[in-house]
Amino acid sequence: MKLGAWFADTTVSVRVSADKLVGCAVSYGEAAWAVIYAAIAPVLVIFGLLSFDVSTGITQFQGAGTIVILAILLGSFIAAFMLALHTSFKDSAIIAAVTTVTSVALALLIRGLT
Repeated sequence: MKLGAWFADTTVSVRVSADKLVGCAVSYGEAAWAVIYAAIAPVLVIFGLLSFDVSTGITQFQGAGTIVILAILLGSFIAAFMLALHTSFKDSAIIAAVTTVTSVALALLIRGLT
């Protein structure tokens, strides 16, 4: 129930932010695919990092390595919106930022109500 409510709210947030902030007309289906891609892409990056860990034996990332990994995760999150919504990197970054803030706020609200 909570996951369904979060998914619906996030999908609406993607659609509204794409329409109002970027000026890109997005259907609910495209917005739903953007949410799915944005959930899967960072997970695939993490699996890739775990594979790197197994093959090289490097288990800790410190300093600049940590910043690079965070940048790669952020890039994969934004790339998911680029793929699903067919927008530029800048527009996808705006949509991703607004959607993240909105979905966190709505998740906290849903959590507080139930």
